[in-house]
Amino acid sequence: MMLTLTAAQCREVRMPWSALIANKAEEFWVKARGRRIKGQGMIGAPAARVREGFDSLRWEDFGHYNLPQAWVERRQIPVVLNGRVPVVGAVVLDLGCGPGTSTEVLCHYADPSWSITGFDLTPHLIEVARSRVFRNREGRPISPRFECQDISEPLVVGGVAVAGGSVDLAISGGVVGLYLSPGQAQRLAAELARVVKPGAFAAIDAGPSVSVERLRAIMEGAGFEQVGIAKSFVIEPRPKLVFERRGPVH
Repeated sequence: MMLTLTAAQCREVRMPWSALIANKAEEFWVKARGRRIKGQGMIGAPAARVREGFDSLRWEDFGHYNLPQAWVERRQIPVVLNGRVPVVGAVVLDLGCGPGTSTEVLCHYADPSWSITGFDLTPHLIEVARSRVFRNREGRPISPRFECQDISEPLVVGGVAVAGGSVDLAISGGVVGLYLSPGQAQRLAAELARVVKPGAFAAIDAGPSVSVERLRAIMEGAGFEQVGIAKSFVIEPRPKLVFERRGPVH
């Protein structure tokens, strides 16, 4: 049986428009005075610059920098989950989880039998994620795992490579389209082709670094077919493209 969510259930985790507007207004005001936002300049930057930038963002700074993406994720993730993951026993990979911001949304809809693993390249954010308590919408504890690694490298959990054809959903938010190069995205797609079950799904964000068209071509080249799109609102600069894994496991 697959997880099904009503429109009301999808809205349970949403952040209000006022939070996004206040965040963007503050950003505009800071830039208008000739100052820089902490984290500014990482989008589309080389991998070393991205790593350095996130290493420098501590909890409060990260929360402010990442609020627009958190706002987006809380609208996109329920759309992706609806009808695409088993109610019981789902295996989910959260690619670019940060301090568990997106993981929290996944856990809200999860059954305790799910296996959720978050991946992020920033050690101090992974430490925060590991220290958090996660619960689902019924108040039951959910226990995700967290791994500190670059998602464009082979995915490893507990020192062991993720098993081929074992994953029901791999999902990324505000990572691939913003911070990966097309070459890194291609490596990720090849790894997802290995680990995602035939007939299961990968939901990957597009953006200025890896456009919708480029991402679609990369994922189709790896054996996926686009079957949906998740947007946070009508004019969405960072949509998630939803792909179904076709054919045999690599």
